[in-house]
Amino acid sequence: MMTLKNKTKIYSQFEINVITFYASMIMMLPIILVLTYAFELDKIFNINYFIIWLLGFVSLTTIGGTIWLLVKKDQLKRRVKPEYHNEYYYLMFITAFGVLGFCVLYDYAGGNRAYIANILVVLCAALIYLLLLLGRKFFKFDYMKKK
Repeated sequence: MMTLKNKTKIYSQFEINVITFYASMIMMLPIILVLTYAFELDKIFNINYFIIWLLGFVSLTTIGGTIWLLVKKDQLKRRVKPEYHNEYYYLMFITAFGVLGFCVLYDYAGGNRAYIANILVVLCAALIYLLLLLGRKFFKFDYMKKK
């Protein structure tokens, strides 16, 4: 992280990759559950065992990706872009499908379907707020700024 004279922080590719990687890993399980729900794979597989296996796969992928990020840290710290709009769009895409996936996970866990809309609204509001904060601070994407 570099600081300019007017106190604007510039983040390296490493910090952006860390944010997008861990957001992807958090949302990977729900996104895959959306696919299982769309293709009705829950009728073929026992969904409880599938979620356990999927959780193990996501954990191993997270460990492998963390090691890869640590190995490439010096190289990625040297890369700097003035703004990271493509990475921010990727993060918004992952978050949108992740919200759907959390609702599917709630349904698979045996939750009452009458409350899915309530959970969806609260989760959307929290994640939109988080995305706006991340976009403003790290990705130089100020959605609310007038041009």
